[in-house]
Amino acid sequence: MTYGAYPPQAYTYGAPQVTYPTQQYAYQQAGAATYAQPPMVTYNAAPQIMPATMQPPMTYAAPPPASMVNMQAEPQKLAVSILQAHGLAHMNNFTGDHPYVTCEVKHLQGFAHKTKVETKPVTEGDTSNPFWGETHMLDPWHPGEPLEFSVYDKGLIGSKTEGKVVLSPELFYPNGFSGMLLISGLPHALLHVIVRPLGPSSKEAAAELEAQDSSRKKKNKKLKTKKKQKGCC
Repeated sequence: MTYGAYPPQAYTYGAPQVTYPTQQYAYQQAGAATYAQPPMVTYNAAPQIMPATMQPPMTYAAPPPASMVNMQAEPQKLAVSILQAHGLAHMNNFTGDHPYVTCEVKHLQGFAHKTKVETKPVTEGDTSNPFWGETHMLDPWHPGEPLEFSVYDKGLIGSKTEGKVVLSPELFYPNGFSGMLLISGLPHALLHVIVRPLGPSSKEAAAELEAQDSSRKKKNKKLKTKKKQKGCC
């Protein structure tokens, strides 16, 4: 038997259509968040760190009135050590800074002679933080009299004042004083000093003081006599 060939036939297959159910989702809009403003914080100035062996800087009151000074007390002598300063100002641009310190007894009875000592100027190294390391004798000194420390900067013509500080007598007599003094006129300048009472004044200083007191009384007497003579004529 002979089988005839079947003619080719084309078949078309369509892709199946699948339908999925759709869902709608509702989203709620988030509300606007409100944040409180952070509080204002105020910081004080950082404390100055001082070495453990030093006392913090102190500011001292004005000297006591002359009526409070016991001039009848026996005059004394003091050892004053001027060690170092910190934070001095730059004052001499041409010659450079040459700082030095004076210490004077502030006599409250008008003595003609000044009881005063002075360090040598520092000419080398860090002149903003100069080191002297000098000890001087103040003789005579009466109980109740303050000490005035003055810091100067020496130039070609003269000296410029850096600042001053007055040390009240109750702070160094009779037990002495060792610490940092805050120099007026400079915001962060400090002066390290040591003051030690050494007992009664020397005979020479006491004799000189008595002679000056006698001379002062004679001058006052002469002035009063002249005023009376002018008044009567």
